[in-house]
Amino acid sequence: MLNITKKLVLFVVALLGAALCYASDGRVEAEREWQRALDAYSKREYGVAVEAFERVAELGFGGSDLYYNLGNAYYKLGQQGEGAPFAQGELGRAILNYRRALKIDSSNDDARYNLDLAVDHTNDTEALPLGVLATMWAAVRGVMSSNGWAILSVVLFVATLAIVLVYLLSNRVVIRKISFFVAIALIIVSIFGTLFSLSLRSLNQDSEQAVVMCNSVSSVHASPDNTSKVIRQPSQGVTVKVLREHDQWSEIEFADGEKGWIVTNNIERI
Repeated sequence: MLNITKKLVLFVVALLGAALCYASDGRVEAEREWQRALDAYSKREYGVAVEAFERVAELGFGGSDLYYNLGNAYYKLGQQGEGAPFAQGELGRAILNYRRALKIDSSNDDARYNLDLAVDHTNDTEALPLGVLATMWAAVRGVMSSNGWAILSVVLFVATLAIVLVYLLSNRVVIRKISFFVAIALIIVSIFGTLFSLSLRSLNQDSEQAVVMCNSVSSVHASPDNTSKVIRQPSQGVTVKVLREHDQWSEIEFADGEKGWIVTNNIERI
């Protein structure tokens, strides 16, 4: 029994050692590919940069900065190509990666700015206008990332507890009144911070968003059938919401609310 236990322990140790070695090798390769990508980008070798950045993502080191830089590389590659810009679908890839960068870190202002520039090259539709309250909610929510709001909420909650303690221990009426109203204000802001954090986290985890991938335009049909009526022809880079899938087709919804069917291979989820 002792020998079996000993062998089991040795096996687990060996397995962990192999896993650590594999992880270490992966990190070393990722760092090497990252540097290769940066060097290629600085030399305007955007095809090489794309290849190296994609390899870093394949190794599992996909962060907001990686997808931002990958988006830049695709965008520059599309502008550099012969003939019409973005003729090989580079614009769609750029927008996809900018959106992935923002999905990880919604406060990445550089990715948001470049995304806006890239979207100007598409025939994407505007979403239906939000109400005043919804617009204000989105504007305030976007001031910080989900983690930022979460940290702020915790700090304010702890501060509220400290203020409540002051309220309970103080004998002076003025201090008790001030601490009471300050505690109320802090707890309200803490609650809103929590709501903003949860709302952003929900947006970031939404896997229903996708980007149209094609070299020029793609056809959206009234039903999942190539012979059905073509109701729309979105260009590469247009962002849609995936409603459901049927065989090789996906039903999608555009920002303006119009729905249709597109071949699943012509979109990629964010």
